Amino acid sequence: MTVRRLLPLVFALAVAPAALAGGFDASVSFAHKAALGLPVSGIVTTVPVEPGAHVARGQLLLALDDTPFRAGVEQAEAEVTRQTANRDEAARDLKQAQELYQRTVLSTVELDNAKLKATRASAALKDARAQLTRARYALTHSRITAPFDGSVLEVRSEAGSTVVNTVEARPLVVLAADGEYLARGRVPGATLDALKLGQAVSVSVGGKTHPGRIQALGLEPVPGKTGADPLYDVAVAFQVPGAPLRAGLAARVELP
Repeated sequence: MTVRRLLPLVFALAVAPAALAGGFDASVSFAHKAALGLPVSGIVTTVPVEPGAHVARGQLLLALDDTPFRAGVEQAEAEVTRQTANRDEAARDLKQAQELYQRTVLSTVELDNAKLKATRASAALKDARAQLTRARYALTHSRITAPFDGSVLEVRSEAGSTVVNTVEARPLVVLAADGEYLARGRVPGATLDALKLGQAVSVSVGGKTHPGRIQALGLEPVPGKTGADPLYDVAVAFQVPGAPLRAGLAARVELP
């Protein structure tokens, strides 16, 4: 092979490792965000948090006036009590009807009517219990609590406002989990081909370096970047304990 033919191959071997050994610029985003809403409607009475506040798992973030929900539970409990009594009465009547039928004192039609009454009473009790379950669910979900330790990003309601979720529940509080972040950047296809999901990399933010792992690799080019060398999205997951980072901070992902 001539020297002229060897030069392109030597150049390619020299350049490719350098490209892979480098890295790419990225920006910080939250790895785990939750847009929290309510499946029930009502009037907001309490919003004890503001954007930027740190909250612990289980902490109250927003609550509706629970008066109608508590009343619904009490009403459903009373109905369960009433239907339980009806079921027990129907069961006693059926037992008596069966005894009388065995003694040929009662007709088949009367026995069948007693059975039907008992079946209806059992079904009514089952329905009452389902109503109680729904009422308790509504009471429990008339408030929003933090599903994890994190920081409040947005509060989209205030005390006195009405929440109507007849068709679709709208987010009322947006929360980001503590310490979990993504470094999002874009790389050319040649670099993307050398990366793997779960691959260990490092992320530098604010002069500090943190271990990370590739969480997502884009399979479609970034819109508007479909020329000779299109770019693809890459997301790297990393953790930073302690004070939370702000989304949008500049980061640098260093590849091995």
